[in-house]
Amino acid sequence: MKRIVFLAVCLVAFVANSFAQGSYKGEKGVSSVGGILGYAVDNKTVVLGVDYRYNIKDRIRIAPSVLYAVKNDDISTWYINADAHYLVRITEKMTIYPVGGIGLSVWNFDHILPPGSVDGKDSETKVRLGLNLGFGGEMRVTQDVVVGAEFRYNLTNRHYDQAMILTRAAYYF
Repeated sequence: MKRIVFLAVCLVAFVANSFAQGSYKGEKGVSSVGGILGYAVDNKTVVLGVDYRYNIKDRIRIAPSVLYAVKNDDISTWYINADAHYLVRITEKMTIYPVGGIGLSVWNFDHILPPGSVDGKDSETKVRLGLNLGFGGEMRVTQDVVVGAEFRYNLTNRHYDQAMILTRAAYYF
């Protein structure tokens, strides 16, 4: 049920944004590099990361990123994402966008073995390929600095899905 509601919200937001567009002064060829700080809702842990964004068209940009969900309850996760954004300019300084793409997640589990075991710990790694869906927004603070927020849902399978709330500060060039 949670997935259906989320997908419906994303679809409605995308359609509404498509109709809300006015004239747009494009930024084809613009790049940015940013630092990410966030929260993984399902794992209840901090997320750190970096990303690079490049506008391939006036309204379309690619956004590869690498995120790390800090270890909590003996679980840590790396996310390698290849996303795309469809940019909708709200004001000269504010832009919103839907997020869509693919994500590879690498889950590391550390299990503590019972007393008397040889090592005392056992590790397991699971790799999952999934879909990234979400929405975000950003605001230019100066000509070269932008801050933003994003909600992203990494949809893999029932046990490895992850909702994330992310903030970003970046330098445009």
